[in-house]
Amino acid sequence: MLKWLSRYCSSLRAARDGNASRAPAAVAQATQLAPEEILACVKQATEHLALGEREDARDCYELALAHAADCMPARLGLARMLRESDETAAALEHLQHALRLAPLDAGIHFELALTRNRAGDVQGAVAAYQRALELEPDYAAANTNLGLTYLSQLGDAHRAQEYFERAIAIDPGLVAAQANLGLALEEQGQGDAAIAHYERLISAHPAETEYRWHRALVLLGSGDYARGWEDYELRNARATGVGPRVFPFPVWQGVALRKGAALLVYAEQGIGDEIMFASCVPDLLERGVNLVIECDPRLAMLFARSFPAARVHGAPRDGDRSWLAQFPEIETQISIASLPRLLRRNAADFPRHAGYLRADPGRVARWRTRLAEEASGHKVGIAWGGGTAKTRRDLRSIALAELAPLLKVPGLTCVNLQRGAGAALAEFAATQGARVVTVDEILEDIDETAALMQALDGVITADNSIAHLAGALGVRTFVMLAHHADWRWLQTVSASGWYPSLTLCRQARTGEWAPVIDSVIAGLAFSPHDTRLLREHQG
Repeated sequence: MLKWLSRYCSSLRAARDGNASRAPAAVAQATQLAPEEILACVKQATEHLALGEREDARDCYELALAHAADCMPARLGLARMLRESDETAAALEHLQHALRLAPLDAGIHFELALTRNRAGDVQGAVAAYQRALELEPDYAAANTNLGLTYLSQLGDAHRAQEYFERAIAIDPGLVAAQANLGLALEEQGQGDAAIAHYERLISAHPAETEYRWHRALVLLGSGDYARGWEDYELRNARATGVGPRVFPFPVWQGVALRKGAALLVYAEQGIGDEIMFASCVPDLLERGVNLVIECDPRLAMLFARSFPAARVHGAPRDGDRSWLAQFPEIETQISIASLPRLLRRNAADFPRHAGYLRADPGRVARWRTRLAEEASGHKVGIAWGGGTAKTRRDLRSIALAELAPLLKVPGLTCVNLQRGAGAALAEFAATQGARVVTVDEILEDIDETAALMQALDGVITADNSIAHLAGALGVRTFVMLAHHADWRWLQTVSASGWYPSLTLCRQARTGEWAPVIDSVIAGLAFSPHDTRLLREHQG
């Protein structure tokens, strides 16, 4: 960085961090920079960003704005940085300033849409995208992003298809639009058309992994595991993927190991994914495979108890690998997410298990005692939210108010399993005259949560990690699914191959949860001759 620029940026950073006494007079001098020096600030910010030096980039943008408040490149660059760091309120202020200067700039409206979406204002984002397209109808990126908003946040695949097709007409090589068009077709029940769409793209662009990855989602969602898992292996090779985790061993291809050698099964994806893919571990142990399992630290105790023939090590994903020295017998490796490719090739490969994870018996007993003291009748755990902004949280989650009919079922006490929401549930239940039990103090501890769930009569949940944990424990559970559910739940069935104890209750139309909740209530069993909370699935 140029000496003068470095001095000014250090001063600005000291002032921003509250160390005004350390900020030299150079801050005041920043308002006297020449126009060419302002452009140098913006250029330097861009170079810092390319190197991942975000603090230095921010300093450069702020220095430029300290001299020229109407410097548009600096204003937009800083707004983008603030959005990416989730400082959306500050980002929106910069964008509103920019729009006052250039209200007809479609690019500013596009950035405004991204920021509003990041802030959780989906309708505001839609309005901003639409304004950008009014100003610039051939704005391919705006068409694509608006299509994605309709597809993944509003659940309107038909509208999504329209915008993807507009983007493709403008730029046929736009990968995001082409890839997601197939998903929009599939969500409208046109699975064959989606596959044909991807086949054409793969034939024309064999090196583009995104098309094969999206084809994997369609194939797996239809139950075509033999073909789906092959494409699923590209999940970490995508341009937007997290990248593969690298260990110093060759990848296991399912062949027998030499005597004394061990296979490392390492963690990948989220907690729910780890739990689901761990259903393949008993298969390996039954074959006599010597296993070392690396997992999320939160799962270590539960996995160690459940798979006593394996050695389990909980480790942060990005931590050092010195712990491998404890297991010199490891000779080969495989991601836990790659096990189904070898072990779940068709529906017949899914075992009818009664649960493969084991809660701590002592803790289970203590929870049964506590629950008996706190409430009478049947106790069912409930959770109503799931996912992130990127994994369809708005579509998968249910408003607490919609659970009112469930809370008021006679003889039923609901136990909160939604992390961080116990107070909200208790407050809402009081308005309904309903009885609930809140246990927020333990929901950060997965092993303790497992014991609580095992002590309950059953679980009712949205699509989240609670559904996976309940199914892996063999707890009778209703899972309330959005109209178009994630691939792992398939698209029409009410039973889960992954978890036989689960009953899947699906929306008939996007956003309509009342019929789903009615079907859950209808499935509850309270007769004197049937002490189970949930009837056995008959599918």
